[in-house]
Amino acid sequence: MSGILESESDNDDSVQSSTVSSTNDSFRQQQQQQQQQQQQQQQQQQQPSSSTTACSATAGNLVQSRLEHYSRRLSMLGLASSQDVVTSNDNTREESTNVIESEDNYEPRQEVPLSTSLQLNQAPHAINRAIKKIGKQESDITKLQAKVQIRFQPIGAIAQINPSVCKITATQPFSLVVQFLKKRIKVDEVFCYINNSFAPNPQLTVGNLWSHFRVGDELIVSYCGSPAFG
Repeated sequence: MSGILESESDNDDSVQSSTVSSTNDSFRQQQQQQQQQQQQQQQQQQQPSSSTTACSATAGNLVQSRLEHYSRRLSMLGLASSQDVVTSNDNTREESTNVIESEDNYEPRQEVPLSTSLQLNQAPHAINRAIKKIGKQESDITKLQAKVQIRFQPIGAIAQINPSVCKITATQPFSLVVQFLKKRIKVDEVFCYINNSFAPNPQLTVGNLWSHFRVGDELIVSYCGSPAFG
């Protein structure tokens, strides 16, 4: 009986030891699985950050390449960067004390041909002449719209107008002057001349005759009862 009991106790010990070892093995497997899961989760978390870093690096490279492209384009166009402009401004400020500059700070980049410069120098004179001509025409038009003075001078045995100086609107035809003379001296026919030289066309305006043939501020109209000239 004692031998049987000892064998049973040995069997129980072996069973317990095998149970403990199997339990330890399963526990280790669970720990390993948990560690593997944690590592996988860490790797999954690191992958987005790495992709984000790669995207940002790619964007930075793209921006850098574009900036380099624009700088090359600017250099091809002959445009200086802001630093070059600041440096050139500093240099010009330092050199300005030793350089005599004109009042006009603008300097053309290209030299103006001599013919063009001569034309530019002559342009103000031509403009002044045109302005004077226009002003004279405007003054003449203003005078034409106003009234002008006519001095009547009789020739030969014909009545004299009193007063001898009359005013008439410059836009009126010269035929109105002839009609006025006929009524004032009460004759049926009268011959008129400008400055004792020619007989004007009755359709000409008094203002045009006055602007071309006036003496002082008066248009001299000579008149007689018969043809005197020509």
